[in-house]
Amino acid sequence: MRRILINSAAILLTGAATLLATSAVASAQPVGASGCPQIEATLSQINATLPKLAAKPAELKSKISKFAATLESAAASEPSAVKNAVAAFVTGLQAAGAGHPNITKLTAEGNAIGAACAAQGGAPATGGGSTSGIQDRALIGLGAAVLLAGAAIMGVAERRRRRASA
Repeated sequence: MRRILINSAAILLTGAATLLATSAVASAQPVGASGCPQIEATLSQINATLPKLAAKPAELKSKISKFAATLESAAASEPSAVKNAVAAFVTGLQAAGAGHPNITKLTAEGNAIGAACAAQGGAPATGGGSTSGIQDRALIGLGAAVLLAGAAIMGVAERRRRRASA
């Protein structure tokens, strides 16, 4: 019985140590290697800048060119759905710079970019989520301690039964 208890404790401790080590590795991995945060920041800048420059066509064209280049470079490493949504938005943005703004279309294309970025899956940019690692290591430790205590109590009970019957 003692051998069973020792082996059980070793298995529990090894499992807990492995679990804690893998969660530390998972939480140490970079979260935001994607270009979507940069795309969303650029869209916010566009939203704040375009109304101010509506009366200044030369400045507007210059800013639109910079925004288009930023969006395209950020979308280069993204899946095709994000690239296609960004390409459609940039086309509409350049048309707005040429004097043919379609705010409804630009808004819809901006929303499509957000939806394409959100559909990528994976952990959220905040790094949370139930699959990104153990959220509360203390609960794992408490659970292991309870299991060990239960095994120890069973071992003591078995030992007393043997002594009583002998």
